[in-house]
Amino acid sequence: MGVASVLLFFVSVGGVTAHDSRAGRPGPGGAASPLSPVPALPAIRPAPDFALVDLDGQLVQLSKLHGRVVLLSFIYTNCSSACPLLTNRMALLQRRLGGRADVHLLTITVDPDRDGPEAMRRYAARFAADLRTWHFLRDARERLGPVLAAWEEWALRRSDGEIDHPARLHLIDRRGQVREIYALEFFDERQAWLDVQALLREPA
Repeated sequence: MGVASVLLFFVSVGGVTAHDSRAGRPGPGGAASPLSPVPALPAIRPAPDFALVDLDGQLVQLSKLHGRVVLLSFIYTNCSSACPLLTNRMALLQRRLGGRADVHLLTITVDPDRDGPEAMRRYAARFAADLRTWHFLRDARERLGPVLAAWEEWALRRSDGEIDHPARLHLIDRRGQVREIYALEFFDERQAWLDVQALLREPA
């Protein structure tokens, strides 16, 4: 993706609806999605590497987390719809995981101008995140833009201050391969827990 595409990160437009706020977990016909205890998780692509700053000003590099299962999300703290729903489900998943060190959660802001360290810290506290294994990441816009582009995470600011962006989560195995991409409306932390367990059973 070229420089122009990266700069779309903060173009001010309206009417984009990809960042929807549906909270359900529908299956076909709107019914609840059944859980898959033995999920099929084929490799999708290598996870693009990045290094971004955490709440303590330390660089967190994705490739340094090889050997662990990683769940990656993108949010912004002023979001009033999809982001809190997504983050709450991640918090439920972290509690279900019981603090194990071989699974890490990463949350990256798409709004670095407003999401400084304190705003991110308040957001993490709002969901009682265990920061030992859940990293909230940000950086300067010029460093963050290429990361968003690599993950196809466009972000478009609307005239009302909201930001439209894909509400997706990426599940990464211990070898650094993306194995699942969840849309918000289909993200069920119970299934994600089963998916994580399946990846942990694989050789590192």
